[in-house]
Amino acid sequence: MKDPAVALAFDPSEGTVIRTPTGTGYGYWVGGHKVGFDPASGTFAIFYRERVPLEHGRGGRCAVAIGTDGVAFDEVWSADKAEFASSSIEVGHCLPTSEGTWRLYISYEVAGTSLWRIDMMEAPAPDQLNSQSRRTVLHPTEYGLPYIKDPFVYIGDDGYRLYAAVPARQGPQVVGNKVQAGPLDATVLAVSDDGRIFPTLEYVFEAPGDNSWHGRRARLSSLIPWGDGYLATWDGGRTFYDNYEEWCGLALSADGTKFERLDTGGPWVESPYGSVRYVYALRVEERVFFYYEYTREDGSHDLRVSVVTP
Repeated sequence: MKDPAVALAFDPSEGTVIRTPTGTGYGYWVGGHKVGFDPASGTFAIFYRERVPLEHGRGGRCAVAIGTDGVAFDEVWSADKAEFASSSIEVGHCLPTSEGTWRLYISYEVAGTSLWRIDMMEAPAPDQLNSQSRRTVLHPTEYGLPYIKDPFVYIGDDGYRLYAAVPARQGPQVVGNKVQAGPLDATVLAVSDDGRIFPTLEYVFEAPGDNSWHGRRARLSSLIPWGDGYLATWDGGRTFYDNYEEWCGLALSADGTKFERLDTGGPWVESPYGSVRYVYALRVEERVFFYYEYTREDGSHDLRVSVVTP
């Protein structure tokens, strides 16, 4: 099969802008998105959060919008961080279930703490979601972790598979009188029969801990079927700063639990002004929709989509 880095190549600067940030300059971002698709109705549902600079409140508002072509979306639901007793809202994923309902898995930081958790709410349709009906499905302290965030979910015959970002297991390495900076994050997989109870977490994607462009960050963003297995998009970075300006890489997996990075000679896609991150790939028949957060010339991030037929 053709190299996916070539077969799926696109120019992110040419993508269609779905949403623009609420202000200009560094810290004004719209993204943190995932997309669900219902084949029965042909409905696309995209979750996104709007963010302002740290000193002005961070991720204060989130929304779900729906459409039928994967490019144009109308907002049908929104909430602010006060509804979650949160200091900041991050990534969420709205998707249809096999029972005919829609679920929103959402991550946010509990106000007054540095604890990120993942909640879930369910409704007959995206416009009927209710933040007060949510239940916590992944609380980090249950697994001995300080945070768990940025979920994306797949529903299959074997139940729910939820991928999320957690702290790296490997810390800084001391060699003689020198301290080598350690990895900062990793990706875990949580499996559930019903999408409500996730008994275990499994580390499936971790940073190499070196000085490469992706040496200290390893956050999976999406999976699509590819060949006999899966193709993954992921965010990588070298430093703490790259928590805000990550770059996208590709990886292959036979089973969704072990991943091999593809060497693309650096980030697979990037903006001339910064990052292309949270690249969510959605395969619909012969087309692949790539949704991504894109750094603009003024330092803000908008939300875009590029559609590729491999």
